[in-house]
Amino acid sequence: MGGLGKTTLAQMVFNDQKVTEHFNLKIWVCVSDDFDEKRLIKAIVESRAGRPLGGDMDLAPLQKKLHELLNGKRYFLVLDDVWNEDQEKWENLRAVLKVGASGASVLVTTRLEKVGSIVGTLQPYQLSNLSQEDCWLLFMQRAFGHQEEINPKLVPIGKEIVKKCGGVPLAAKTLGSLLRFKREESEWDRVRDNEIWSLPQDENSVLPALRLS
Repeated sequence: MGGLGKTTLAQMVFNDQKVTEHFNLKIWVCVSDDFDEKRLIKAIVESRAGRPLGGDMDLAPLQKKLHELLNGKRYFLVLDDVWNEDQEKWENLRAVLKVGASGASVLVTTRLEKVGSIVGTLQPYQLSNLSQEDCWLLFMQRAFGHQEEINPKLVPIGKEIVKKCGGVPLAAKTLGSLLRFKREESEWDRVRDNEIWSLPQDENSVLPALRLS
């Protein structure tokens, strides 16, 4: 499911001091639905260089640049939001990434279990939904901040809104932010009772809470 915090967790790992000290270089690439080997190699090289590569380079010189970048290095590469289910495409990319030193690592975030089984050499870590209590705390943090006194009349309405978020942290954060400066009960009622909540959705659609915001 979207909004559970896969990218956020990957960012915490990526920015962790122990990770930074352990690896020779770190690279982050947002993949989304365009899993093209040439584009990804170019993105990896550009991410490390900190600037775009000039011109439209062919695959071979891009592979050479990637080889020069990663060869013999213990690198940490994050491929965020991967949707590709084509094993052949993954093997092609994997082949050019194998030049790193022992301990070089690739971390992939994905919504699809099939992607995890194709790219994974370790058991995938599956995020679960937040508990109602944690979801409420997250919502409250966004809606009221840390210092403000809470209007007790808004609490039961807020808890009903949080229940509709289904334990998805992004939904709780988004709606909490939406209500940050709204203190009338009628404004909170409108969010709770909005018809968007009842619209049909599939597992890949935008959460009602996010559409509502």
